[in-house]
Amino acid sequence: MHHLPRKRMLLLPVTALLCALSLMVAACSPAQREAVPDDGLELRLLHVNDTHAFLAGIDDHGNACFAATDCRGGLARISTAIQAARQEQDNVIALDAGDQFQGTLFYSVNKWPMIAAADKLLPYDAMTLGNHEFDEGCRELARFLEAQPLPVLAANLTPQQGCPLAGGSRIRPYLVRMVRGTRVGIIGLANDEVTGLAAACPRTTFRDARTTLEQYVAELEAQGIRHIIAVTHLGLERDRELARSVSGVDVIVGGHTHTYLGPGSKDGPYPIVEHAPDGSPVLVVTAARATRYLGDLSITFDASGIPVAWAGGPRELVPALPQDEAMTRLVANYAESLAHYRTEIVGHHSVRMPDGMEACRKGDCFSGLLTADAFLEYGRKQGARLALVNGGGIRASLPAGDISRGDLLALHPFDGQVYVREYSGEQLRKALEHAVSGPDGEGPQLLQVAGLTYEADTSRPAGQRLRAVHIVDERGQRQALEPQARYGVVLSDFLASGGDGFGMLRHGRLLATSPLSVRELTSDYIRRHSPLAAPRGKRIILYGMSGQNPK
Repeated sequence: MHHLPRKRMLLLPVTALLCALSLMVAACSPAQREAVPDDGLELRLLHVNDTHAFLAGIDDHGNACFAATDCRGGLARISTAIQAARQEQDNVIALDAGDQFQGTLFYSVNKWPMIAAADKLLPYDAMTLGNHEFDEGCRELARFLEAQPLPVLAANLTPQQGCPLAGGSRIRPYLVRMVRGTRVGIIGLANDEVTGLAAACPRTTFRDARTTLEQYVAELEAQGIRHIIAVTHLGLERDRELARSVSGVDVIVGGHTHTYLGPGSKDGPYPIVEHAPDGSPVLVVTAARATRYLGDLSITFDASGIPVAWAGGPRELVPALPQDEAMTRLVANYAESLAHYRTEIVGHHSVRMPDGMEACRKGDCFSGLLTADAFLEYGRKQGARLALVNGGGIRASLPAGDISRGDLLALHPFDGQVYVREYSGEQLRKALEHAVSGPDGEGPQLLQVAGLTYEADTSRPAGQRLRAVHIVDERGQRQALEPQARYGVVLSDFLASGGDGFGMLRHGRLLATSPLSVRELTSDYIRRHSPLAAPRGKRIILYGMSGQNPK
């Protein structure tokens, strides 16, 4: 049986009691400030996550910039901000919580060698692996790791024999950094859903995150280390659960859910303060996505290694901030490689409606419905009546104006095959129920659709939210989905293989395979229908409290 270290045992009867008393609420508040205790450590933690190859930052449409001048974020501003902090203070640790890969034209054209080149210029202490690091398969990830200058931490990753990541991989479970004479342990937890979310091979296996974290906390504490950070790519809810389940961790730096914490956030303050089983505070932070913010958390520990004061927040990297010259040159060189893709025009539109990666996870979005319409136009000739597109597959928006080949590469970086399969109405109901299973019915599994409308009450428990599903024919006539009937459906190979948790779509009779890929089918549709009109009808109807407030 693992015994709590002395510092945790001493804290339990005090902190747990104080935080339970209403008179002491201020002592447990998210922005606690106290005098620095004797022999305590002050630590400044800088962090990013889900940078997704936004090398030059993000524009007002949520798309990647190609030069950082008038945009927010960008690796050159991140690099300069971290370097400046290190010049000011000698107690800085900088971490990346994963998903450097995928999401922009930069990545679609240049792949992981570009990421490795950028990482050589970034002053991070360590990173963990997100799900998108596995998008090119484990062999390509292994090659990236060989070229990667940063320590890569993934304590829960246990590749089996035959997986390219097994054996000589440079992945390690944790790292120890010396800060002002005090050892600080950093444990990494990679995304453990990559066989369903990415292209990891079946031999890419993982240990339970909680068990793994407990093991390495105990190992670090046995070495006398009392300051422990976990850097994870598991999502905010799982990070909070780990914080409440494992004693000995002081800070969890997370990624995966693209969550913004801080002023105006519906998800919580910065940091979110949880309490471990032994009663000690655990600070949980994450910093949105696409390099727009640099998380900046200052923590004061007492002599036994317990956080007693903290302050900070997400720093928005606005255009006026300085940029690292070496990174600026590297980004400019890679931007030149994209010129051909950005000047080849395939169509035009003037539609004004929600669009982009975030919008397509919340409801109807232009690019999602456009793609679904393109699918269904092809599929009707093959016996299909509806089309499904996973919102998480939409990675950019198509702002009004010209649409270039580069825009389509950014929109559909995963590409893939397009199938027409036959499913029962009951299978489709299960798929649509899963589509609205995320918090508030939102998330990458939300389905953009054509030939179909669906309604859900997001105030109900997941699995019981779907209220109505109607098939809509070419004349706009609606008919309720019948559980026993059979329907031809157009969808990507990702959905057809059960990706994003759609296991119910693995089993369907194949009717046809498109000779064009996802991206090619969408491009062909745009060429033939340009200038594009707004997609017809509201197709996703999500209700909040007791069926009110449709969105």
